[in-house]
Amino acid sequence: MSLITDDMDLEKEYSPSMWSTRFPSARDVLQHHVNFVTTESEAATNNIPHKLEIEYGSTPGQKLDILGTDLPDDSPILAYIHGGYWQELSREISRYPAQPLHKSKVKTIVIGYDLCPVATLPEIVNQILNAAKFVFEYAEKMGSRGVYFAGHSAGAHLVTKLLSNADFLEQTSGSHRLQGAFLISGVYDLRELIHTSVNNAVQLPQEWAVPLSPLFDCFNHLQARKVRLYILAGQNDSPKFKKQSREFYELLYNTCLMQNMYLELKDNMDHFDIVECFANDDNYLKNLLVHDIRKHL
Repeated sequence: MSLITDDMDLEKEYSPSMWSTRFPSARDVLQHHVNFVTTESEAATNNIPHKLEIEYGSTPGQKLDILGTDLPDDSPILAYIHGGYWQELSREISRYPAQPLHKSKVKTIVIGYDLCPVATLPEIVNQILNAAKFVFEYAEKMGSRGVYFAGHSAGAHLVTKLLSNADFLEQTSGSHRLQGAFLISGVYDLRELIHTSVNNAVQLPQEWAVPLSPLFDCFNHLQARKVRLYILAGQNDSPKFKKQSREFYELLYNTCLMQNMYLELKDNMDHFDIVECFANDDNYLKNLLVHDIRKHL
């Protein structure tokens, strides 16, 4: 009986929609999120000069969008990777951060990827490396003053796996333009997640959980690059998600001895409005990014 109870507890802990206080049910939370990001992404697409569906790989999901093609060539770039437990959401409805950033003279690149179960998680991690290679080479070609990455939930996991790859960063043209990353309500330890319904689509074998968990990676190389990391979670996220953000911060601080890091729990925000707010003209991502640009670029 205890094992069944533990599994039920894990299922709830890794179901962020069950912890929001904004709507009567978890289904309402998810439906609102999809409707909201779809509407705001359409508005961004309609109002910002762009180039869409740029292929960075050979499979259908390996495409990205550049919003803000009218901005100066040397404009800073934010590359955004959506969440959805590697199996839901899409690039097309993840353009919503772009309008406020465009007003602040920042280009947005929205990265898509193939979803599970069509792709395996290791394949998705490699796809993000392909996308990042495109972003860095584009930044180098344009003379961008700096590149930032942001990821939400599973997207934060993918950003951290990218950042952990020292060889990739060392060998990729333009990677010296990397300035910082925003890791929002991320999942950094997959060991428990494989025992939830999330794994029905992800199909991650137990022996892959640790190698694919950023919590067990090394990030020492980022210190020399002076990369700034902003680790954020919502006050109304599940205890597990908040714990994972704290544990990842502690790994970087205590083991990797990183100095340019920030951990914050956003008051009165849950797993979804912590990124929905990116569509607002005044939002913490834009404000943190603009502050970082003014201070360091």
